[in-house]
Amino acid sequence: MKILSEILKEETIPNNNEFDGILFKDVKEIVKKKEDLENILLSTKVIFETKEDLLEFFEMLLKYGFKENAISYFEELLPLINDIEIIDGFNSLLK
Repeated sequence: MKILSEILKEETIPNNNEFDGILFKDVKEIVKKKEDLENILLSTKVIFETKEDLLEFFEMLLKYGFKENAISYFEELLPLINDIEIIDGFNSLLK
């Protein structure tokens, strides 16, 4: 929860009972091709423990051709993000 509080504005942090998904570190082990990532995107939520995980997820989306999804997810998160490094990192990935 400490990491989340550093990344997100305090009022947006759910309690532990509200987390229902797969950790990004597990996603990295599962995804070997585009279809693997697509199945995860369609079936579950991805939970990030660090801002580096979040940026790596965006990078993974772009690598496998999900640019529109990456932009959409980022735009959804933007009002919740309280960390300029994530914003700058995402912008760097798009260049």
